[in-house]
Amino acid sequence: MKANAAFGSHAVARIKRRLWSVPSVLILLWILILFWGERFVFQQRARECRWQQWETWPAHAQPHHVLIVADPQLVDPHTYPGRPWPLSSLTVLYTDLYLQRAYRYLQEYLLPDATLFLGDLFDGGREWGTAESSSPERRYEKYGSDFWLQEYLRFSNIFFTSWLKYPSATTAEPAGRRILASLPGNHDMGFAAGIQAPVKERFDAYFGPLNRIDIIGNHSFVHLDTLSLSAMDQVDPETGSSGAGDGSAAATASSNIWKPVEEFLSEAKTTRAKAIQHTCETRFDWKDPNQHFFAPSVERAATSDPADPGSPSRSASLVSSSQFPTIVLSHVPLYRSGTTSCGPMRERGSAIPLQAGYQYQNVLTPLISQDIVKHLTAEEIAMIYSGDDHDYCEIEHNEFTGRIKEITVKSVSWAMGIRVPGVQLVSLWNPVDVDKVMSGTTSLSTPRDTVQNHLCLLPDQLSIFIRYGQMLALTIILLLVHAARYNPTEKAAMHQDKSEPLLPMFREHRDSATSQTSSIHNPDQSLSTRKTCAYGHVAPSSRTPSPSKPLSTDESNRDHHSDDDDDWGMPRGAATSVAFMAKNPRSRVAFFGRSLWRIAWPVIVFYVWLIWKG
Repeated sequence: MKANAAFGSHAVARIKRRLWSVPSVLILLWILILFWGERFVFQQRARECRWQQWETWPAHAQPHHVLIVADPQLVDPHTYPGRPWPLSSLTVLYTDLYLQRAYRYLQEYLLPDATLFLGDLFDGGREWGTAESSSPERRYEKYGSDFWLQEYLRFSNIFFTSWLKYPSATTAEPAGRRILASLPGNHDMGFAAGIQAPVKERFDAYFGPLNRIDIIGNHSFVHLDTLSLSAMDQVDPETGSSGAGDGSAAATASSNIWKPVEEFLSEAKTTRAKAIQHTCETRFDWKDPNQHFFAPSVERAATSDPADPGSPSRSASLVSSSQFPTIVLSHVPLYRSGTTSCGPMRERGSAIPLQAGYQYQNVLTPLISQDIVKHLTAEEIAMIYSGDDHDYCEIEHNEFTGRIKEITVKSVSWAMGIRVPGVQLVSLWNPVDVDKVMSGTTSLSTPRDTVQNHLCLLPDQLSIFIRYGQMLALTIILLLVHAARYNPTEKAAMHQDKSEPLLPMFREHRDSATSQTSSIHNPDQSLSTRKTCAYGHVAPSSRTPSPSKPLSTDESNRDHHSDDDDDWGMPRGAATSVAFMAKNPRSRVAFFGRSLWRIAWPVIVFYVWLIWKG
């Protein structure tokens, strides 16, 4: 009974020592810091951006929520062409993990009614060839449509799949939430005259119309392909002529790029009126009060012009689109002075530099910017959102009639030259009187203060990696100190004490000349006596047979025989091993290695699990 109790107490003490050992404490710290870096910090940033944290609408308002994402620019062979394996593969892995995790928590905690992308979905999309085209750079000629399709599936898995995991309808969008990624960036299909028609057509086929108007939250969102439009005012360095040149072959090719966008702008008011009418009829159940006077065939004839099949209906021509403020979406920011301050929330410098180069231009030209504002009416433009620069920039244009506000949205990726990525949150509240809108009243003014903005900052991935590095350095330092304090002799002695027999011991003695045997039973023998009994050794010539006399302490210390296979104590040769370890510094190195491995394997398993779960 006492033996079982002693054994149990020893086991409990051993478990406690193991749980509160240096390696165990370090394992716990690693689990906490990994969970913080891979989960908690992403959840915390998303919670801090929740709409109710920053909206200032009246209590009765029911705003429409929009998430704007700019420049995910998925890392591919075009991003870091000289980066060797496996560093290149790790870069792809960690950028994708970051995008997927940040975007998933934004959708989960914010549940936006609409999610809009501002272009540069890919980094090398313009370089990946089609059946009719190939990259102008020889090193990318081997990448064709198959590779582009893989990148498209990769983008879909990160953004579209995550979006589909959450409810399809909200209070503001009972017909279903929307996600639009049709706005192209210069990395998706090139810039101005550098755009290849097959590449442009491929992007349009997979992501939708490059130019479009959507009514979201009672606002007219105008997606504008400013990349193609820029060919109209791009100067050819060889001829000095612009895209709208003198009829040369180059000018004709350029016009095929920019003319469709210019035509879209020219018809933008009519297109917007049709979109508003459709919204009023489907969302607000508005009906033309004159429709019931006509049979269906007469109604069609009355609401259309046979000479112009594309003309708007009679009702659409009466729509007052001014009640639905215009919000312009462009990949490239509109023109401004090179000294225009972007505000305090910018990371790099104070302004967007006016620069241009191969397949890029930092801002649109003054001509293109004026053309956009003229066609869309400056008085009706409530906001402009752009991307491309990767950093945040908030300005008010003084180049146009009125003061139009433009926000250049931060990149959502941590690999785009900024430490703290971000997204733009837009809250819209514009209650309209449908009867007034559909009455065609021209005296209605565009409502103001219908848009609220918030920059939602995402985790600093580089800081997370730095924190991991600090934890690794702390782990190594503590283990080195722990190994330096490690005493192999003391450790072995401690184990030896614990391995002493809990029951009385019997010892057999043999004499070299006789076969006399004596057995002893001494229950009051001390631990020190029993230890020396187990490991003492005396030459045969000094032994004295005592058949009936119990072994004394001195005799026990001297008595040991090589045939003693099991004394319930330490294994044979342990004393020699302890002495060797005490004199050999490699024992501490081995102890350090064992401790490091004891920490490494559970931490690695937990980290892999976190990555696997995304």
